[in-house]
Amino acid sequence: LPVNLGFAGFRLHYPLNDPRVQDELISFLGASYFRFLGRKQRYGLSARGLAIGVGAKETEEFPVFREFWIESPGAEADRVVIYALLDGVSVTGAYQFLVYPATQSVVDVTMTLFPRRAIPRIGIAPLTSMFYVGENDRRFFDDFRPELHDSDGLLMHTGAGEWLWRPLRNAREISLSNFMDSNPRGFGLMQRDRTFEHYQDLDLGYEARPSYWVEPRDNWGEGYIELVEIPTADETNDNIVAYWTPKGTPEQGQQLVWRYRVTAVSNDFALHPGGAAVNTWQTSARALGSTEPSPPGTRRFIVDFSGGGLGYYLNDPDKVQIVPSISNGRILRTFLTPNPRTDGFRAGIDVAVEKGQSADLRAFLKAGNRALTETWTFPWRAE
Repeated sequence: LPVNLGFAGFRLHYPLNDPRVQDELISFLGASYFRFLGRKQRYGLSARGLAIGVGAKETEEFPVFREFWIESPGAEADRVVIYALLDGVSVTGAYQFLVYPATQSVVDVTMTLFPRRAIPRIGIAPLTSMFYVGENDRRFFDDFRPELHDSDGLLMHTGAGEWLWRPLRNAREISLSNFMDSNPRGFGLMQRDRTFEHYQDLDLGYEARPSYWVEPRDNWGEGYIELVEIPTADETNDNIVAYWTPKGTPEQGQQLVWRYRVTAVSNDFALHPGGAAVNTWQTSARALGSTEPSPPGTRRFIVDFSGGGLGYYLNDPDKVQIVPSISNGRILRTFLTPNPRTDGFRAGIDVAVEKGQSADLRAFLKAGNRALTETWTFPWRAE
């Protein structure tokens, strides 16, 4: 391309949904942002080449892809190869993207970074999305559409093999959640809810938006997955970011290499064999039918677990147990009810936390010594 063309980015087309139609497959536009689609998907969240100091007004940086090189694919090619030069105040880097169009399209990324100075908070394989209103966060009611989000949860597969699900929130103030790990197997921002009636948006098609699942291709060592939730007053702001932060600070003059794969997923239930947390609600902790107000600092969380082998236990529900925990405060009571409508179980957890204190909740279902589901985790602050 001529150097004086003045382009903002580029997009590549491919007959993704119909052999007669060249659909948009992938787009690079703005800073280091890119997004891509699988079959029957509609644009939602974005990926980024790199994140630096996310959420910090004074120190957040947005390095940009200054130049691109695209290999012309042959007539029978099953992929396209893209190279990019990253440039920023704190870092420069070289990227290779191998793009494979498919029902669930894949982008293999190899990134080589050269820090120009020490970078205290760096984000590898960052994903950016939007969460405005969901079933677990209904502070905004002035809209006929029940839910508005590109993603509704962060899914993680730890190096130890545990699956974690963290529902997203439209936080009241900026919130950073860290999940320590060593050699993570995968993480991603998921659009798990695929029911049109939960969105009722004929134009935007939230139920068809992809999830992006990141799988490291090497051992990434120690570090943490960081989830950033930023308050938003409407659905136009990307207020959710998730990425991997390695232990230690990248120093000036180092050469750092990461390799990973990003898949545009339509059904994240196929990623792991266990049951999944498909619904999360919260409400007052008073007993059913009671008119007494809930004691201060108490809250009830209700989680629907579905899939995996849970349907097997519906006729013998006593074999299934809920395993709850809380980082601060007390668990007052729990209940577990078979839910044939979801082919699973509905779990309830009542908690008590001192006013002004915060707590992280966790829960999963088991039968005997065998975990049946992923671990649901959620933060809560007692007002």
